[in-house]
Amino acid sequence: MGDNTIGDGTQKQTVPQQTQQHFSASSPIEPLECVNPKKPRYNSSDKWKQAPMAESTQARVAAGSSSDTYSSPPHSPTIIKPEGDQFQHQLRKGKYVSPVWKPNEMLWLARAWRIQYLGGVGVQVQPSRGKTRADKDKEVAEFLNKHGINRDAKTAGTKWDNMLGEFRKVYEWERGEKERVGKSYFRLSPYERKLHRLPASFDEEVFEELAQFMVPRDGRIVGSRALPMPPPVMTTSLLGFDTALDGGLLGLHSSSSSKELRRIGKIRMTWEESVTLWAEEGEHHRGRVKLQCSSFLNADELIFFDDAMVGSTMEAFEDTPLKGFSVDTFVNGQQVKVFGRRKSAQHPFVESSIRSMPPMEFQDPTDFYMACLRVPPTTLPSLFELSWHLQEPPPEDYRFPLRRDVYRDLPPGKEVMFTASSELLDCRAMVYDMLGPMIRTNTSLSAASATGRDSFIGLWDDCINRVVSKFCSVEMVIIRKPSSPSTDQPLQDRWPNVTGFVKNFCLWRGEETDRSREGQLDPSSTIVEKLLWSYMDLPYILGYYAFGYMVTFCALSRSEDRVIMTDLYSVDLSFPSERLKALVPCYRIAGLLPLLADRCLNSVLDMQFPFSDFERINLGNGDIIEMTPNTVTRSFSSKKKWAMVKEIYDMLDQRIPHAEFIYRASEIDSTLVFKPRGCKFKPLNYDQLVEALKYVTKALVALHDLSFMHRDLSWDKVLRRCDGENEWFVTGFDEAVGAPQIYPHPVASTEARGTHAPEMVRGLHGVKVDVWGVGHLVKTCGLTNLPKMLRELQSKCLDQNPDQRPTAADCYHHLLSASSTATY
Repeated sequence: MGDNTIGDGTQKQTVPQQTQQHFSASSPIEPLECVNPKKPRYNSSDKWKQAPMAESTQARVAAGSSSDTYSSPPHSPTIIKPEGDQFQHQLRKGKYVSPVWKPNEMLWLARAWRIQYLGGVGVQVQPSRGKTRADKDKEVAEFLNKHGINRDAKTAGTKWDNMLGEFRKVYEWERGEKERVGKSYFRLSPYERKLHRLPASFDEEVFEELAQFMVPRDGRIVGSRALPMPPPVMTTSLLGFDTALDGGLLGLHSSSSSKELRRIGKIRMTWEESVTLWAEEGEHHRGRVKLQCSSFLNADELIFFDDAMVGSTMEAFEDTPLKGFSVDTFVNGQQVKVFGRRKSAQHPFVESSIRSMPPMEFQDPTDFYMACLRVPPTTLPSLFELSWHLQEPPPEDYRFPLRRDVYRDLPPGKEVMFTASSELLDCRAMVYDMLGPMIRTNTSLSAASATGRDSFIGLWDDCINRVVSKFCSVEMVIIRKPSSPSTDQPLQDRWPNVTGFVKNFCLWRGEETDRSREGQLDPSSTIVEKLLWSYMDLPYILGYYAFGYMVTFCALSRSEDRVIMTDLYSVDLSFPSERLKALVPCYRIAGLLPLLADRCLNSVLDMQFPFSDFERINLGNGDIIEMTPNTVTRSFSSKKKWAMVKEIYDMLDQRIPHAEFIYRASEIDSTLVFKPRGCKFKPLNYDQLVEALKYVTKALVALHDLSFMHRDLSWDKVLRRCDGENEWFVTGFDEAVGAPQIYPHPVASTEARGTHAPEMVRGLHGVKVDVWGVGHLVKTCGLTNLPKMLRELQSKCLDQNPDQRPTAADCYHHLLSASSTATY
């Protein structure tokens, strides 16, 4: 766009290429920044007017005009762009604007800033000061130009600011709202993105690239507002390095020293973006950090942890040419956690200095003790013994050892789960991950100041649900639902506030409220009324109900035809000591949940049918099925698919016996509520198989009379009712269409070959594909030594020629006679 010049902006001189190479390669004097010429003023009657250029510059531009991108000569400190480059400017409404950024261009922009955060792109900047934003924008623009993307520094900087703001919104959604809504940002429709005030579009590959370096381990987005530093009056503070640590390093080496340090990269430290690494000549991968004159809040001792969480004292050289630099070396790009101690007269250290402790004494045995405590008991305690069992602390040998100074600072009640270690072992992971969130104080939260139930959710999860999940020996999925004030559905079909699933059985649940209100249902009663006992002879399931700070653990069991609740233990979470005591019942409950799940699975083998009254199934692609005791709610990620499925069921309009139907539909939420609720069970004997097939064939007769076909019969789509009636019914009419069809079925030809009729892959197919499905049900029922009449029915239904198969009515009459004349 302009000349290749040097100077102060008042005079412009053409610099020969040999001179530029001399400046960048051999001269110790760094070349001055080139001055970009002003944009020529736009005239409506004229096109772009080329700025005057020197002869050598014009020659170079003319030589490179045949390509779309322009590259500066090697070792050149500037990049020359043709003034008429159509990739750089576009006319829009009388103004010159940059063209729209393509996804691959944004990806290169993210990579350029990734290199910036990890230590620069190789363009030298004066080492006596940190790089300014203008310097970074300039280097990013040069990086983009080297990869064929013609953008100036101002355009790239503006795009980076906008892209970073959009990334923060998407990242916050993926981190928190995704679990609540159940859909990733990249699976949301444009309408849903607008509804949740999210960016209209953001490339997933660009998001993954930014997430690699914009989100540290603590979850804070780089570039966002920094968290406040801990006050310096505390005995132990989590400290970080100031980004201005590299100041004053030009005068580092003295004339008597033979060693000279140079900057090789950066490492990322807790609370700060990065600090500069300095290394001697010949070293490229490891370097030292300057500790002298650093802003450590006047910390007297510094401890850093490596990847193995082993603490080491960070010391500096004193009487060597490397005075002020750390003795330890670090790898470029490493993330380091640093702790600082400040000696105070009010809080003198009782224990020996950390500096004198050998590294072995800093080992973290948290995993070992967690593995010991996760071993479930050998038997389930009875309901009468359960209250005593929940209050029994673990053996002393299995309590978490803590350093004496940490143990001393804990509130009363710590002895039930912790012990002061005589060997200076410290379960740091336990303290950071579980104990810290539990005992933190929130002075602004009280029963009077709380704005609602949401104010206490963090407290309940940190002190109860997360602890139970951590101590459980098998995977435990906890789902939290908002309170449902709607009255258009029975109370039993509303999800509890908290449900915990172990091996797909809802054996843990909770009901919560901030305080008791007149006219509002009591959590101690709703936790009982929302339960449909479907667990057969299981002695009990576990849960809790909460009124603000007051939490009561309870057991739910069946007595004759009703559910009763037994209170087991209560804690007041307003006191830190009571929060520590809550660890014991949570630990004991976590050990009982796997035993209860195994008891349910053994009941299935004993020909009983326990099932979970609440269930959640993720079908993928954003589609989710949520089951309550009486209904099945299906959520769709696509409005188009929701409308298509609803149209199919509206067309059938409950004209099919023994089939599910739409009970309620919501276009805003893209949900369909079906009835009845069914359970997936295969027949356990010959009589159940014949009974199930009679219900299926009777439904197919009515369906085929309407010239419709199901096209996807399997035992996943044939369910048994859960309301006590021994009725089998057909579900999953998503693929139902009118008959006949002349085009191949895409699902049958790709995903489920062998589970659909063969003519569905070839093309023309009709209602006989459902008859083939009946034969497939007999084949996959799991029973052996079937009667002769069922084997004949299977053979006829699975005939390769559709014309040779019987009709659905023939199958139904065949099953009626098979139940009375069974021959083996």
